[in-house]
Amino acid sequence: MYEQIISSHTNPVLSGVAKFNHILARRMGVPCTGFHAPALLMAKPILVSVKLKDLLPEDMVAANQLLLRLHSSKAVYDLFFHTYDELPLEADFISRARRIVCGNEEVREKLLITGKPLLLGWCPGLLDQETAKFESPLNLFSFGMAHKIQPWMHETLKTALERVGADYTLWISTAFHEKANFGDFNAVSKALVGIYGRRVRFLGFLSDESVNYFLGKADAMIAFFEKGVRSNNTSVLAAMERGCPIITNLDAYSPKWLRHAENILDIGKLQSLDLSVLPLQTLGERGAEAVAKFGSWAGLVNLLEEKRSPLNLTRAADLKSWDI
Repeated sequence: MYEQIISSHTNPVLSGVAKFNHILARRMGVPCTGFHAPALLMAKPILVSVKLKDLLPEDMVAANQLLLRLHSSKAVYDLFFHTYDELPLEADFISRARRIVCGNEEVREKLLITGKPLLLGWCPGLLDQETAKFESPLNLFSFGMAHKIQPWMHETLKTALERVGADYTLWISTAFHEKANFGDFNAVSKALVGIYGRRVRFLGFLSDESVNYFLGKADAMIAFFEKGVRSNNTSVLAAMERGCPIITNLDAYSPKWLRHAENILDIGKLQSLDLSVLPLQTLGERGAEAVAKFGSWAGLVNLLEEKRSPLNLTRAADLKSWDI
């Protein structure tokens, strides 16, 4: 029936409205685009599915440009209102709409005064049954700040996983720095879905208790950084302390006691055999031993209290004396 669905919300990871529109478009076999789409297909009617009270200023500009294209081209379109808030922009969309599909009875009642044909619809459940298979033979976990996720390194990891034919799932938990913004996750979530497709599972902002749970369930943790892991990257040390193997990136300023294929995996040196379950388990055990010796709270207290501690690695001899 429809040529396409045009949505006010485009990221299904962040918005129920966006997820609804994408599922509906997939079931109808039509494309789903945002307000910023460069062109409209006019052979059939269009469904404009919106929740306009959420729009950012830049979205308002795009919405008005879309209205101009719809009206100047005399396109036939229906509206699906998820909410109705008596906004001037809503009235502009209503003015030339063929009919309005109302997401609930309250919306329908508010729109009776428009005189437009109204269809009372609903929004079915959005839990995707394909994601019910939550675990795989190889489960990877990543948690940390959204703005620190490095998608290009995930491309490298995906290539290595595909090379061994791994059946894997990647769980992602993201937090937000007080100086960062939610748009960071909007961008990276789209990038990660583009890389991993349906193998990625977004877990939201997990509590410490939940992070501990997933570290216990994961076969390895993924932690990529703009330059390289540092001795104050707490997520890496926390996972190592739990015995969870780490896949990360090392550089000249990474702790000298972190060694590829001994207690950690460096994405730049990753080999297919490194991703087997048994080598990963051994790596996790060695990582726990390493962080207990070189990255513990007790060691830091000793250092600050100026006690002699093997954790203060200022001499090469300290490293040579410890071999895992």
